[in-house]
Amino acid sequence: MEIVIDIVVLKIGLIMIGVGFLVKSAPGLIAGYNTMPKEKKAQVDIKGLSTFMRNALILIGLVLIAGYFLFKWLGLPVIANSLLLFVPLFGSAIAVIKAQKFDHNKDKKTKLPYIIIGAVLLFVTGLITYGFIPSKVYIDAESVRFSGMYGTEIPVTRIDSIYLADRIPEIKIRTNGYSFGGIKKGFFYLDEWGNNRLLMHSGNPPYLIVAETTGRKTILTFKDKSKTERTYNDIFNVLNSP
Repeated sequence: MEIVIDIVVLKIGLIMIGVGFLVKSAPGLIAGYNTMPKEKKAQVDIKGLSTFMRNALILIGLVLIAGYFLFKWLGLPVIANSLLLFVPLFGSAIAVIKAQKFDHNKDKKTKLPYIIIGAVLLFVTGLITYGFIPSKVYIDAESVRFSGMYGTEIPVTRIDSIYLADRIPEIKIRTNGYSFGGIKKGFFYLDEWGNNRLLMHSGNPPYLIVAETTGRKTILTFKDKSKTERTYNDIFNVLNSP
């Protein structure tokens, strides 16, 4: 999954760079300018606009590629992944705002770029904030349900065992999930155990392991280790009730 995202980021970044060079050589491709009547085009500094758009698009492409791989290297994949949406939209919106200085028509102003910037900022902030919300555990005679990002519901009949562990195998790679510091939610590939669901709000033990009959495991931790232990006892009591 991560390799696919890497390729997508590279493709989008290189396309932005390529389009940047293209609009300089063919200014008629610039959105908005290409649909203007002739008299309005005459009021546009097309040489300055095409140069600005070339530089802006190249910069967006370079920031996307460099930023993505930098944050991935720093171990902050949720920020790295958010750049895939944030950089092109946010960068393009800013470029549209700044490009208005080359348009000397009186009716040139639009609020759309500001709306785009606000929407992107709200989305990215909401995504990061949502990942910090601790999972809640709901237990009854029929299932154990974990709420929140990458939550799941496991029928009691599918639970093979639960236990607390002081360590887990090394986490090799995130296959589909959220990772921010010690918080890891989603699917991660663990050495020896393979691909499993993590709902970890802390990287410290104890680790609550819910092993399913299918072989897949859900690994849960809270910042307060006593909460992890209480959750284990609650699930254990339900599973072993008459």
